[in-house]
Amino acid sequence: LFMDPKTNIIIQLREIWLKLKKDKVEITKKLESPNLSDDKKEDFRQVAEGAKKVYDAHLNNIAMNVKNNFYTWKEVEKVDPDLASEIEKVLQEKE
Repeated sequence: LFMDPKTNIIIQLREIWLKLKKDKVEITKKLESPNLSDDKKEDFRQVAEGAKKVYDAHLNNIAMNVKNNFYTWKEVEKVDPDLASEIEKVLQEKE
């Protein structure tokens, strides 16, 4: 199956997005665990903050590529509608 370079790039970015999203969810679950000590909670809070920043930066990067017409929102939507809707939110915040 041959894919154009833009679709390939979107698919690669989507893979990273899915991994970051999963990491963020797992860290948040650990943070909400009732049997964490205060020290551990603080550690996880910092890790969760870091994970969110990386996640947001990655989404922002994809959104900027769309904004700069590197590829279109429609092309992203074809690869992953959920990712496209996340990007749409980022772009709306920037307007």
